[in-house]
Amino acid sequence: MFILIPINYNGTISADDNSYSLIYMFAFSTFGTYGIIASGWSSNSKLAFMGALRSTAQLISYEIFIGLCIIPIVMFSESFSLYDIVIQQGTTFAKWNFILM
Repeated sequence: MFILIPINYNGTISADDNSYSLIYMFAFSTFGTYGIIASGWSSNSKLAFMGALRSTAQLISYEIFIGLCIIPIVMFSESFSLYDIVIQQGTTFAKWNFILM
């Protein structure tokens, strides 16, 4: 998942760009829910499985909220690319997305 973050070894912005890197980050972050469900199911206990379902429901609800928080940033930068989002913000404090909101 860290391959999608546009930073070189020198700390500068990378030239490698994936136009849908933000969507890939959200897709890869949801794989943790499968592990939680599998661990609750493999314990062969009803209570452990119910706890796994509760934890998965919490993760999904947090991911929905984070997805809704990212929508304004995507709208301001007009791109799903992390590289374009960083470039759009520029170097001045006044161009940062949370200031524009």
